[in-house]
Amino acid sequence: MAYRTEWEEPDEPGRGSDWRAALAATPVASALLVGAIAVTLLEVIVAAAGLPAIAQPSRWLGLRLSNAPFVVPFFSYVLPHAPRELMHLVLNMFVLWFLGRELESRLGRGPFMTLFFGSALVGAVAHLVVSAQQGDDRPLIGASGGLYGLIFFIARETPDRTFLFYFFRIPAKVLALLLVAFSLHPLLFEGFAGGVAHLCHLGGALFGFLWCRHRFDALSWWGTLREQRAQQRAATAARDEAADDAEMDRLLAKIHASGMNSLTERERQFLRARSESLKGGRR
Repeated sequence: MAYRTEWEEPDEPGRGSDWRAALAATPVASALLVGAIAVTLLEVIVAAAGLPAIAQPSRWLGLRLSNAPFVVPFFSYVLPHAPRELMHLVLNMFVLWFLGRELESRLGRGPFMTLFFGSALVGAVAHLVVSAQQGDDRPLIGASGGLYGLIFFIARETPDRTFLFYFFRIPAKVLALLLVAFSLHPLLFEGFAGGVAHLCHLGGALFGFLWCRHRFDALSWWGTLREQRAQQRAATAARDEAADDAEMDRLLAKIHASGMNSLTERERQFLRARSESLKGGRR
């Protein structure tokens, strides 16, 4: 399957002329793209070198029943791709480069991460449910679950937006129906054996479709926490400043009454440090 999206991309400084500026403009999508390529290339190198399975990145980053108690694999599995199916990596990175960068730029970093990783998480849970039923501990790898979320978000947000599917231009809503059919067919007619990845696709698609109408930012707490910490730092600095001003007034009054010789060594050090601070324009 090959598909290409068509839309008017927002104007960004350096976009199209400087790939580094394009990457920097959408750091999350760019980090996912670079990370997936790097991890998969490492997987290829490990396989080509005949190194033991424990050296394969997918063993540590992929999601399986044995490492399901840990949180990281539910999200890190989007990075490694099968070394023998590099076209899968190419197609996924193609979609991530266009759809991922556009949606991060348009939705914002937090909502985009919620959409992509929320889709990946729902797909991962679907994978684990079937894996548990089958007793199958093969790892789930690849970014398709998250990417299906992006595609189905677009399909619901702008259903008539056109995609190039093979040699035909089709609306996003038609592409979404085709992708659902491609995922459901092996599950309905071939059973669940080998169909875990298809359920991951469907789980990601469901999240993206629903999130389009019920949007939320799962990372909004981080911005709130940073703001609270900044306010706490500002309040602490204000209290320290007030205390320093009071100490400075006390020392000046002491000097006026008894002279410099009346100051202790600690008070002299404070006076010198405070004087240097005021000379540097800090209060």
